[in-house]
Amino acid sequence: MEKKKLAVRTVTVLLFSVCVVAVLASRIAAQEDSWQVLRADYGWRQQRTDVTDLLRDLLSRGGVNGRVAVNNHTMGGDPAVGKDKTLRVFARNLHGEQREFDFNEGGFIGAAMFSNQGGRDSNDRPRGGDPDRDDRSHHGGRDWDSLQIIYAFYGVQRRTVNVTDLLRSRVREGSLSIHVDNNSMGIDPAVGADKILIVVYRFEGKEQAVAAGEGYILTLP
Repeated sequence: MEKKKLAVRTVTVLLFSVCVVAVLASRIAAQEDSWQVLRADYGWRQQRTDVTDLLRDLLSRGGVNGRVAVNNHTMGGDPAVGKDKTLRVFARNLHGEQREFDFNEGGFIGAAMFSNQGGRDSNDRPRGGDPDRDDRSHHGGRDWDSLQIIYAFYGVQRRTVNVTDLLRSRVREGSLSIHVDNNSMGIDPAVGADKILIVVYRFEGKEQAVAAGEGYILTLP
């Protein structure tokens, strides 16, 4: 009987060890599959714009529901009107291997695939934090169906500013209406260029992204 119990315990320990090893291996593999963006551009043929910093910022924030949409709004403009554009991402993994990834306009990028994006600006939410907890702290613990500004930035291409706190301060009675211009944003990050305001927000438990060009009125939800 004792031998039988000992055998059962041995098998149980072995099975548990196998499970632990499998979990650790999967985590290590996931880390090794993580890519860091070196450079990214968006457009068609030679009509392309550099979106490196913009993409890094979107990926470091986890996108919307873990994905970053590839379109003119999220990429900060349309560099080739009427053309089917692509996003080219040149990246490097933890082994130093480099690779090019191509994403078609209208598609999505899995943020977990590019989780290694280096540090964050001091004004951004710390990495590894709880976004729900952070949102609650900024919105006074209001109900889940209230409007919550997750993040927002204003500008064009590499010349953008974080206006998240500004937009949060403009929310009134669960809604936001703001004229998008340099005065309302408090700064002109790209003098002479047509800028765009990109906002990721949560309403009724669902995260969404919206973009409004300079000179237009953004109304949420």
